[in-house]
Amino acid sequence: MTVENSDAGRALPDEFAALLGRALDDPVLAERAVVALLAEIGGARLARRTADGWHLVTAPGDLEPINSQLASLEIAAELSSGADTIAPAYAILAAEPDHTPLTQTAVQQICTWLTLCRTASERHDERDEYREELDALTVLVKHMLTVRDLDQVLLTITTETLRMSESDICGVFLREGDEIHMRSCVGHRLMETARLRMSAGQGVAGMVFETRAPARVDSYLQDRRISTHFMSLAEQEETRSALAVPLILGDDLIGVLEVWRRRYSNFTERDVRRLEELADLATIAIDNARLYDSQRTALTALESTRVRLKDQVDLLDETARLQKSLIDIVLDNGPVFPRVARTLAEHLNCTVAVLTPDGTVDAVYPRETPTAQMEHAFARHRESVNVGPRLLATGSDDPVWLQPIEIGSDHFGAVCVQGRDLSRERIGVACSQAAVACTLFYLQQRAASLARAEALDQILWDLMDGSAEQRAAARGRAQQMGVRLKGWHRVLYGAIENLESTTGRGEASVSAADRSRRAILRTVRDVSLPPQVTLASVRGNRLVALVPIQDRDRSRSFLKALNTQLGTDHAGVTISWGLSTPREHPGQYTEAYAEARTALAAARRLGGASSLYDDLGIVRLLLGHEDADFHSFVYEITGPLQAYDQKNDGALMKTLQAYFDANCSQKDAAELLYVHHKTLAYRLDQIRKLTGLDLSQHSDRMRADLALRLLDVSEQAEEPGGDVDRVE
Repeated sequence: MTVENSDAGRALPDEFAALLGRALDDPVLAERAVVALLAEIGGARLARRTADGWHLVTAPGDLEPINSQLASLEIAAELSSGADTIAPAYAILAAEPDHTPLTQTAVQQICTWLTLCRTASERHDERDEYREELDALTVLVKHMLTVRDLDQVLLTITTETLRMSESDICGVFLREGDEIHMRSCVGHRLMETARLRMSAGQGVAGMVFETRAPARVDSYLQDRRISTHFMSLAEQEETRSALAVPLILGDDLIGVLEVWRRRYSNFTERDVRRLEELADLATIAIDNARLYDSQRTALTALESTRVRLKDQVDLLDETARLQKSLIDIVLDNGPVFPRVARTLAEHLNCTVAVLTPDGTVDAVYPRETPTAQMEHAFARHRESVNVGPRLLATGSDDPVWLQPIEIGSDHFGAVCVQGRDLSRERIGVACSQAAVACTLFYLQQRAASLARAEALDQILWDLMDGSAEQRAAARGRAQQMGVRLKGWHRVLYGAIENLESTTGRGEASVSAADRSRRAILRTVRDVSLPPQVTLASVRGNRLVALVPIQDRDRSRSFLKALNTQLGTDHAGVTISWGLSTPREHPGQYTEAYAEARTALAAARRLGGASSLYDDLGIVRLLLGHEDADFHSFVYEITGPLQAYDQKNDGALMKTLQAYFDANCSQKDAAELLYVHHKTLAYRLDQIRKLTGLDLSQHSDRMRADLALRLLDVSEQAEEPGGDVDRVE
């Protein structure tokens, strides 16, 4: 044992006392000197205190545990070095309790000197380690600053962290919403480790994710703080201890840096500090890599946008030139479709055809190119093409592009392009421009047709019920527009009875009703019985037309054919018609128009689909609302007879009057006229031929008798001082 509080014993040799005045960087050399001194003196041994207790120094660097109580060996005095307090780490044991080979002062000096030498050595070692760590961090920072790719940055972080922390596995978790997942891992044995994904509170990384504070585990499988989610994986990886720290950027946790060891060990505060420093570097590197990726992505997107915009500008310039060429073709009033096909074919360097709605090739360029594939493609995909353009495979190396030609809901065919290496965007724009040119041509034709139709409509209505000046101007405009009004014409007048009930109400029904009216008008114009109508128009639910028919039987056939065709084309729509007597001069169309309206009134009141004015007889007088009905009724019967009598100095009017005066007896009439009964019969036959009346029929006799009586009344009314009241 050491001798405490006593100066008994030997003093230190001078050479050793001189050694105590120097500081040795190597504690092993210091221990060797003390051990040699004690061996020389004899009766004492050197002891050193470690984390596991006191040990005898048997040889420099070698320790032997001491089992006896050594509390008396501990020197109570503590050493002070700057801000740190250093507890003595050495003691000297006496071989015999009563033998004191060294003085107490010498013992204290030796122990203090050894403690200082070891402390200085440890500080030098720490300094060297810090220097190495700083050098490693410097290299790591430089390397991470040169690496821009995020995956490469993460791999560098995990590799260097694994080396500097003396661990077996290292991984970087990055946050994705409410989870973190492994983005980079080294040292693992199982793929499941590299694919780890966890929520807050799961595993060590989950603890850090939840608490945002470092977490260390000295025994992974026995620590109850860790959830059991990944215990099986930890057993397979033979994980024994772990340390994890958060990756904090500003106020946000962006991930977790974690290391594992396959041995039992205690992670020190220095290990935690070192891993936090690496985590800070990792956070900066990850943020820089992300910023670089974002910047690179933005630059790539900008470059892509620039290239795309340049291509679009080039395409727009090209399209503008093509559009100008196509519009010039439309405005030149020449053949449109062949020139459009040629212009588009030369622009795209391929075959172009313009097809009609039924699939017929209207134009193709080059002219001798076979068009069977394009026609077949259009026939197969006609309905889908009406919805939008399509690129179709044809079984050959040359696909077909179909671009519909349409105006609203009306379809007029398609522009077909066939060729190899066709740019979808370029061909789509070019074909749409060609289709627009064709559409403009159709619109031009439609506008011209509508303008002509409106002009012809106005001419027809002016001829029907315009003033004398309007009728004269209408005849002039009709002649200028090539409408032939010479010859016999009848006026057809119709009324659509139930159009609103079949199409409904509202804006859509109004449009549907207009389409139905135009369709009915087309049927009137295109009725199969020749000749076709000269002019036809519709206003509201009223239709009027000029029909070039003189013969009464043909007029009946026309009305029958018209009703049949309308019943086929427009089932469910009720239409009534009235047809006037024929007129040879356009100036008489107003009278014919009145007759047609009277005939229509008769058809509607008598429940028929149509009525011929010629067949109305006296009914026209009951339904007529103008003087034209009265005069036309009289003139229809007496006019031809008076004309014949004036031309041939005949007596047909007198014969007809005598026939009625004789109560329709040919014998009595012949006696009244003092002529032979055969002469009377001949005259009656002449009357039949001129008027179309069969006097053997009661209805015709009644018409003729009423016409004569009305003629007598009108002549008496026109005489000066005439009084119609005196006529019975």
